[in-house]
Amino acid sequence: MSKANAVQSYLRNNNFWLFGLFFFFYFFIMASYYPFFPIWLHDINNLSKTDTGIVFGSISLFALAFQPIMGPLSDKLGLRKTLMWIIVGLLVLFAPFFIYVFSPLLKYNIFIGAIVGGCYLGFVFTGGSHAIEAYIEKVSRHSNFEYARVRMFGCIGWALCATVVGILYTVNNQLIFWMASGCALILAVLLFFARPDRQSTAFVVDTLGANKAVFNLKNALALLRKRELWFFVMYIVGVACIYDVFDQQFANFFTSFFATKQQGTEIFGFVTTGGEILNATVMFFAPVIIARIGSKNALLLAGTIMSVRILGSAFATTATQVVFLKMLHMFEVPFLLVGSFKYITQVFEVRFSATVYLIGFCFSKQLSMMFMSVFAGRMYDSMGYQDTYMVLGVIVLSFTLISAFTLSGRSAVANLASRLKEDPSVTPPVSQPQS
Repeated sequence: MSKANAVQSYLRNNNFWLFGLFFFFYFFIMASYYPFFPIWLHDINNLSKTDTGIVFGSISLFALAFQPIMGPLSDKLGLRKTLMWIIVGLLVLFAPFFIYVFSPLLKYNIFIGAIVGGCYLGFVFTGGSHAIEAYIEKVSRHSNFEYARVRMFGCIGWALCATVVGILYTVNNQLIFWMASGCALILAVLLFFARPDRQSTAFVVDTLGANKAVFNLKNALALLRKRELWFFVMYIVGVACIYDVFDQQFANFFTSFFATKQQGTEIFGFVTTGGEILNATVMFFAPVIIARIGSKNALLLAGTIMSVRILGSAFATTATQVVFLKMLHMFEVPFLLVGSFKYITQVFEVRFSATVYLIGFCFSKQLSMMFMSVFAGRMYDSMGYQDTYMVLGVIVLSFTLISAFTLSGRSAVANLASRLKEDPSVTPPVSQPQS
């Protein structure tokens, strides 16, 4: 297909635009919660770093409970929108929940508040976001568009919301929650009009063998016997999980470099916006880059970026340095997310893609985060941010190096050597000596 035809195909693809806008508004809502959540817990609800860790641990616990159900259920539902409707319906209640339920409970009893908040947030965001990504990734394969290109809309939504939230937070934080509930109503409209082609769906389902039993005990045991799954889980736990634990309270660390909390919060919003625009740019080109370097190397590159950011934070001394380190996050996300989907569909059966993603990637990460969030919170209180970052950074770097030998796939050098062995006419791209 020529470039002109490819562009026309995207322009005429209703699913591309509908789910692109769905990603935009869903991540707009998520950006009203996630980046500023630790600040909201600390400043508005007066939680200590340890109590903040308890809240994050509770969110991970409930996400842990939901993800093993969401993965098989998503594969069983296929392109049906049942699970999506449940998530969207709960998002409409975002503002009433935060203002009238979650915040009062946190002030009344940290454990009750953490349980109730963890249940809601663990479903609609921590678990729900991965279920939405797995669903739209299926739609992208079915509707002939690149997942990374539609996911790019989410980066833009996050970027725009980060700036708005950074400003509104200093005016009235409750406006943020009502804005999010309004965006959830737009999600409902988009989901209503989304219509994956039923006729070609049947063809795709039959082609992929998805009319067979999608998930049962036999299939689960078969997946658990694959060492490729456990090596992938080891990468997720040792690299992605530790990195997310680091990022949970990074906003508080970031704002400590500025004269006032208000100034730090506003700048954090602007930096997040700029970073997400960069994220969207990288996300657009990610399929091309990963096609060249391979999904394994994409995951190793993501791990290297994470290691640099965490260890760099351990030595940061100026606001300029933490701004730069925050921006590194935007390079890591596309390679981790798109690389993981590509890796899963290459190493495992496509019909189990949502199950492997939600259990091998999300479930294993949340299981680890349930413990690590509380542990890291205590380290922050006892050791301080930067000593804790040193410990976390060494762990991430170590597991990245180990994964270079355990993940399936070959490095660029190994691929070239294989091509040379199979086809002697292939020559490496080296310069010729001059006569």
